[in-house]
Amino acid sequence: MPQTNSANFRKKIISFTWTWIGLLIFIGITSLFSIWSMNRAYVDGAKTAFSISQLENEILSAKVDFKTQVQEWKNILLRGKNSEEKTKYLSSFETEETKVVGHLKEAQKICLALNKKELCQPIEVARFKHQELGRIYNETLNKGSLESYEGIHAIDQNLKGIDRTLDHDIDTLFQSFYHMEKDQLSTSKQNIENRYHVLKKFILGIMLAALTLSGISLYSILRSIKN
Repeated sequence: MPQTNSANFRKKIISFTWTWIGLLIFIGITSLFSIWSMNRAYVDGAKTAFSISQLENEILSAKVDFKTQVQEWKNILLRGKNSEEKTKYLSSFETEETKVVGHLKEAQKICLALNKKELCQPIEVARFKHQELGRIYNETLNKGSLESYEGIHAIDQNLKGIDRTLDHDIDTLFQSFYHMEKDQLSTSKQNIENRYHVLKKFILGIMLAALTLSGISLYSILRSIKN
């Protein structure tokens, strides 16, 4: 009988040990997978937020350069009576125009990469409006005259406030992407926190179950020793 009890005791100890080893391996694998999942969620969220930030920066740059373009137009009207000054400020006007076109094109490219078609449409509309605005500026300048105050005033009156709609549209885009970036960062943070809390509860639950089973196993082992 003592030999039988000793064999049973060893079996229970071995079973208890392997149970704990199995639980530790299971917890380790689960934890590694969860950490990988959280890291992937963080990386994906960070990439999206970075792309939105780039999009926001391109729109902001377009807004700044557009304001400069409009200012160069005013310089043309103020100083364009002199042919050299006209050439100088017209060149600056065209340079700023090209910059705006470049920023809007890059914004469109980033937007398409994000696969957010609902956001790409307003950018496309802004690009079209800017193109039309440039055409109107040039046509009005070519048809008008900068030789007299009356001619300059006529050009100014024809184009007065024509830039406001596009300026408002670009500003609206910037505000939209600004808030989108904030929402994306907040969503990513909340997603990671949720996954962390789920992992914590899961591991604590497994540990509690393991401790319960361990208590039962130890109780059974102690009873077998007494018997």
